[in-house]
Amino acid sequence: MAKPTQFTRDDAKIYVTVNGRDYQGWLSSSVERSLETLSSRFSIPVSLIPGNPPNINRQDSIKIRINETLVVTGTVLAAEPFYRRDDCGFKIEGRSRSGDLVACSAIYRGGQWRNAKLDRIARDLCSPFGIDVRIDTDIGEPIRDLKIEHGEKVVQVLARAARLRGVLVTTDAEGRVLITRAGQTKSHGAIVRGVNVISMESASTDANRHSDYFCYGQGNVTHHKSLQTLDVGGTMGDVAKAFGQAVQQKAHAKDPGMKRYLPLVIHADGNNEAPDMQRLVDHTMRVRRGHAFGFKYTVEGWTWQGKPWEINTLVPIYDDIAGLDGEEWLICEVKQTVDLKEGDVTELLVRPTEAYDTVPLKTKVRRGRGKGKRGKDGSVLEFKGDPS
Repeated sequence: MAKPTQFTRDDAKIYVTVNGRDYQGWLSSSVERSLETLSSRFSIPVSLIPGNPPNINRQDSIKIRINETLVVTGTVLAAEPFYRRDDCGFKIEGRSRSGDLVACSAIYRGGQWRNAKLDRIARDLCSPFGIDVRIDTDIGEPIRDLKIEHGEKVVQVLARAARLRGVLVTTDAEGRVLITRAGQTKSHGAIVRGVNVISMESASTDANRHSDYFCYGQGNVTHHKSLQTLDVGGTMGDVAKAFGQAVQQKAHAKDPGMKRYLPLVIHADGNNEAPDMQRLVDHTMRVRRGHAFGFKYTVEGWTWQGKPWEINTLVPIYDDIAGLDGEEWLICEVKQTVDLKEGDVTELLVRPTEAYDTVPLKTKVRRGRGKGKRGKDGSVLEFKGDPS
C-alpha cells in the first residue's frame, strides 16, 4: 500500500441487535477484540425511552455490527437500568460466545487424548457449549498425548494443544473458535502519523523475555517385540538404556538478543516426541521476543474507508517517531470507543507477527544505536524480509 496522505472520517455507526430489534445512537460505548484472549467484550448503554423500555435481558443473544460488518456475536451478561439528571437507559455488558471457554472448566470423558488431531480436541472441548470450530490452516500431525489438568479452563487446554502445532486459537465475528495462523490477511487500512493518528505510546519491554528456553520431557519406551516406539533390543540392559534416553529428552532454544543469562524451563505435558518439544521451545522464544516489541495507537474513527479495523491483520505503519516507514505489523487488539470528549476513536495494539506465530522466523529484530529507523527510546528497530 502506498503511503496515504489524507484521511476522511466515515460516518460509522454501531448497531446492536437483540431479540430481532436494532438499537443505535450512542453517546458512549466500547467494543473490544483481542488476540490476547479468546473473548471479545462490549459495554454499550442503550437510551431508555419513557414507557418503552428495551427488550434486552441477561443471557440474551446479541449481535454487534459496525456499519454493515458483523464484529461480535455474543451473550448479554448485564442489562441494568441507570439514570442521571439528563439521561436514563440500560447499560448492556457482555462477551462473545467464545468467552464461555475462557470462564469455564474443561470437561471431557477420560480427561485425555491420545493420537488425536487438534481439530478433534477442539471440537470435543467446544461442542458441549454449542460453539463451532473453524479451521483455516494446516494443523499438522496428531498430538500424541494431551491431558486435562484438574480445574483447567477450556481456553488453557486449547492453547497448550495449539502451541504443539504452531497455530493460533482465536475467535471470529460469529463467536466460533478459529484455528489459524497470525498475519495471513492484510489490513485494508494504514496507520499514518499526521494523517489519522491521534496518539501513540510504546508497549515494548524485555520483562518477560529470557536468554535460554529449555524443555525436558519423556517419550514412550516399548520393547521391539511388542508395539515398537523406540528400537529396543531384547535384553534388560537394552531396555534400561532406551528408557534412560527417553527420560533424558531435552530441547533448547536461544534468544540471541539477550545479553544476560536468564534461563526458563518449560513443562512438557505427557509423552512427547523430540520434534514436539523443540517446536514448543522455539514457539515460546519467538512469542516472548515478539511481545517485547509493540505500540499502542489511537486513530480517528471506527473505520478506514467504511470498513472496521480487524484483529490478526497486517497493517502498514508510517511513523518516523516509532522508526517505521511502511513496515507491516500485526494488529493484536482493536478497541472501538465513543464518548463526549474524544468522539469515535479506535485503539490499536500492534506487534511483530512472531508474537503470535511459530513459523520459522523471517523477521529480524535488531536493537542498536546509529543511523536507521529509531524507536521511541532511541534504539534502532530493523525488520528484514517478509514479516508474515
